Amino acid sequence: MRRPRGFFLPLHIDLHVHSVASSDGISSIAEIIAAARARGLDGVAITDHDVIMEAESASKISREAGFLVIPGVEVTAKEGHVLVLDPRRAFPKGIPFLEAVSSALSDGSAVIIAHPTDPVSHGAGLGLVEKIYHLKVPIEVLNSSTMRRFNKSARILAERLAIPMCGGSDAHLAEAVGDAFTSIETEEKSLHAVIEAIKKGKTAPCGSQTKKSLAAKTAFRRLGKKMR
Repeated sequence: MRRPRGFFLPLHIDLHVHSVASSDGISSIAEIIAAARARGLDGVAITDHDVIMEAESASKISREAGFLVIPGVEVTAKEGHVLVLDPRRAFPKGIPFLEAVSSALSDGSAVIIAHPTDPVSHGAGLGLVEKIYHLKVPIEVLNSSTMRRFNKSARILAERLAIPMCGGSDAHLAEAVGDAFTSIETEEKSLHAVIEAIKKGKTAPCGSQTKKSLAAKTAFRRLGKKMR
């Protein structure tokens, strides 16, 4: 049932999760959903590397699982990574960063700049974020897989530019899902409502870093997948 207009429901959603569809992802969608439920999350966004989760597939899984699954992709743009939620087109690997962002926004998708100040994880960098700050595109200031100093610098950047902030686990193994997530103010629990809330900047980062032991386990499992 739709809530009265003006009544906002905070949803806790991990907006940055990788499945086996990513070359370095370990867990299935079913495992990811189970882990997210166990952590008390309301939903997850599947953002595999350059592999789009189609809206129809996400909708079908959401209905069958009774759990909100947001279709997405982590685009490997030329200058850095960008998350596109509810994507409406394919983004070729190596696409110019600004083209990826502008195309996604024109399509009506939600865009989040992933780990922007982390050079190890292909962050876009301070200069590009400053170039598009007037668009108020949210940036990821709490990424569970990113070093603390890079999360800190991203938060300082977001506060200085007065742009919305998000959090995500960047999990490649189900056990890490929900280590970081985003609290989203929305009037209902639906894909459309969540996307619109993100676009309006009604977001707040929550959570913490992934434990070193789990990060090591993830790295080991990713290496094993690569060797196979």
